[in-house]
Amino acid sequence: MASSSTVDEVVHIVRSPRDKRDYRAITLNNGLRALLVHAPDSHKAAAAFAVNAGHFDDPVHTQGLAHFLEHLLFLGNEKYPSPSAFSDFLNAYGGQQNAWTGTEYANYYFDCHAHALERALDYFSAMFKQPLFAQEWIDKELQSIESEFRLKQQDELRRLYQVHKTTSNPEHPFCKFSVGNLTTLKDDDNGTLADKLRQFFNQHYTADNASLVIAGPQSLDALAELADNHFNDIAGCGDNRPSQRKVVEVPLYLPEQLGVKLQVKPVKPARRLIITLPLPAIDDDYAHKTTSFIAHLLGYEGPNSLYACLRKKGYINSLSAGGGISGSNFKDFNINIQLTETGEQNLISVAQWVFSYLNLIQQHGIEDWRYAERRVNSELSFNYQEATPVGELVSQLAINAHHYPVADTVYGDYRMDCLNNIRATELLNLMRPERARITLVSSDANTDQETALYQTPFSIRPLKNDELTQLNQQPADFSAQLPGRNRFISDHSQPYPLEVADKKLPTALVSNEALDLWHLQDPDFRVPKGHIYLNLQAPAVTASAENFGCSRIWAELMIDALNEDLYDAEVAGLHFNIYPTQTGITIHTTGLSAGQLPLLSYLMRQAWSVRFERQRWQAVSQQLINNWRSAHQHQPLNMLFSELNLALQQGLFRLSDMAAACSPLSYTHFARTVSTLFDSLHISAFIHGDWQRQHADQLHTLIHANTPLKSVSVKPQRQQIKRLVQAASPQVITVPTEHDDHAALCYFQGPSDSPSDQVAMMLLQQLIHQFVFDQLRTQRQLGYMAGSQYFGLQRIPGIIIFVQSPSTQPSDLQTHILDVTRAAADKLNTLSLKEWSHTKSVLEQQLAVDDRSLRVRSQRLWGAIQLGDTRFDRAKQLRAALANWQLDEWLSYVNRLLFEQPASLQLQTRAIGR
Repeated sequence: MASSSTVDEVVHIVRSPRDKRDYRAITLNNGLRALLVHAPDSHKAAAAFAVNAGHFDDPVHTQGLAHFLEHLLFLGNEKYPSPSAFSDFLNAYGGQQNAWTGTEYANYYFDCHAHALERALDYFSAMFKQPLFAQEWIDKELQSIESEFRLKQQDELRRLYQVHKTTSNPEHPFCKFSVGNLTTLKDDDNGTLADKLRQFFNQHYTADNASLVIAGPQSLDALAELADNHFNDIAGCGDNRPSQRKVVEVPLYLPEQLGVKLQVKPVKPARRLIITLPLPAIDDDYAHKTTSFIAHLLGYEGPNSLYACLRKKGYINSLSAGGGISGSNFKDFNINIQLTETGEQNLISVAQWVFSYLNLIQQHGIEDWRYAERRVNSELSFNYQEATPVGELVSQLAINAHHYPVADTVYGDYRMDCLNNIRATELLNLMRPERARITLVSSDANTDQETALYQTPFSIRPLKNDELTQLNQQPADFSAQLPGRNRFISDHSQPYPLEVADKKLPTALVSNEALDLWHLQDPDFRVPKGHIYLNLQAPAVTASAENFGCSRIWAELMIDALNEDLYDAEVAGLHFNIYPTQTGITIHTTGLSAGQLPLLSYLMRQAWSVRFERQRWQAVSQQLINNWRSAHQHQPLNMLFSELNLALQQGLFRLSDMAAACSPLSYTHFARTVSTLFDSLHISAFIHGDWQRQHADQLHTLIHANTPLKSVSVKPQRQQIKRLVQAASPQVITVPTEHDDHAALCYFQGPSDSPSDQVAMMLLQQLIHQFVFDQLRTQRQLGYMAGSQYFGLQRIPGIIIFVQSPSTQPSDLQTHILDVTRAAADKLNTLSLKEWSHTKSVLEQQLAVDDRSLRVRSQRLWGAIQLGDTRFDRAKQLRAALANWQLDEWLSYVNRLLFEQPASLQLQTRAIGR
């Protein structure tokens, strides 16, 4: 039973019928609401603490304070003053921690091995009791905040977000600067920064203003006792804050900020239309999800839809509806449209079609049968969802606890009771041109202002009378229609009967020069779902940058051409993707199993017969080429990672080379190139889910029937990873960038792809990554993005150490990386046998973990098939190799790897003018 200092809430928490977890809601004596989750099959435990306070609560004089507080809470408290105490503990027990601060909430969460939960909660709860706010760490972490701010200077979403803030009601807290920087976070007449942090913490971080979720394989009674022991002494509501949270009362927009047209100039080439329709808050409608229902109708992409009509006119490339910011007294309903050049020239006409379609929805779309279809899909998703890892689950539920009644903490995101006609009418009445904010994001935007932060050029003006008149009239050629009944919704809601109960590994049903076909009816994940992978292995795809670029364009055009016919399948839970790889083209279908074979048959038939419209080829190829051309504006570290992959792997090409090769191509040249891509072809396939052997035989038949007759069957050789030469001085690759930040990384390659080398480098990463992060980011304050990671390619192990800095030169960053690497190695030499044994034990537990979902198992088995590992026992091999490593041998190995005989590669940026 729960302890006497807690109160059980006798509430039935709605859960999926296949959910093996048990739930219990309790309230501690200090008013903290807690949800306990008994997850019997989880090898990990986790907890989350969500506070109803975010950047909306920042003092006007110290904006960014809530975000800064989030950083500081991890940097020491009275019980555990060391800033790395908690992270070091989690690192030792296979865990990790994270947090985020939003508009009205902040969320802190961690996971670890289940047996370490009690000690982890002791560290975690201490963060919310007596944080130190030590001046030394305030000063250091300010540099990280500044680095984070500068890191995002060229981020398109941040820049657009700042225009949004600048053109909203200045009295609404949304307008506050959420990130903070050295200018806003400082001592001033309102007090020292340390005092402001304490005041904010004492006012908002109270038990009655927070929610707690703890999950693990422990019993509910044991979890309740842990919650009580560690969180019952968190302060309750003090005198500085009323017991009921103050609701934001001022409107998000002033009257003059509605019925307006905005223009925003981006950093990278773009043509984007955003129509924002301000609505009231939607939390009270969660049981009906009326805005989501309207968004579904508006964003429908099937035949004769708004999207299909505008696409046919050559105006748009994509359309989505329903996104946008939301909070305690507002909801932005956004229609987000990627325009073509013609569409940008006819911007008001595009918007006119949108408003005409909204009128169509209001007149004929609010019908029970349409809502019932959405409800069926939502219920299927809830009933057959795959188990969420506890580390993700706790963070989701901690926020849900602030939005939904206790009973719906788990179910609230899926619940759709019935169509709320009154609410739908109210919302659609608000979706008028006179209340809209029409934003054009374009390189050709006419701007006359600039935001104070992020320096984004923009303009804003009222919509003209003639524009409003046009927006309120239906276009003469308006032909869009509402969705019909969805033929793909299936009544197959039970898995096919299991044929062999103890069969755990895939079977090769076919293996010849033309086809390798593998099948597994999964005995553990008994749901009516599955995955089918088809890899069309065609050497011509990766023969040149032009061929690979044309393959990318072809895949996008295929999705574009098939989307209209198959959108109903997507809505009904049948999903597909087509994408080029280093060996050819992969087709992947997933979702409910009943409709996947007909879906795949259709996809394969279309792959060889579809003829693309020149207009769509022009729009899709130009958009991709523009994206490739702007690669030099990506984050510096991302550019280094891309260049590292290019240096080590065959069959990859630089985006700028693909752009140069494909931009001069005519449609005729493109079509001729694509027609030869599959002249030599081998197909590798895997069907995994609840399908029986008969379904795998059907897959074999449809592959045979839909393979091009002209293709020559040749079983390809697997492409190899480039092996680096051991040398005293590493090869250095310099990557030009227009970004203001500098970046550097060092890659150390393992000697072979043996299990022994793999686990040796996994151990190295596990033992150094927290030290490397602490040194580069926290101690030396080089930049916000810094650390190390295990970097395996086709099982060739590797370690990368990286950092991005706003001020330190690349050559100096490499010096820091080398210094930290040597310091990490020196620290390893002091490792005790007890620490060594514990580290091996943690890694062994991680390697022994069963697949947590059908998706994860499918990905693992398909990856093994692609690598030729038909024993499917790599984890077992790794565990055996791990057991054989001794500390002294391993230390000698690390010394050779890093210093004596390194096979390494250094990459760093070089600044070029914009």
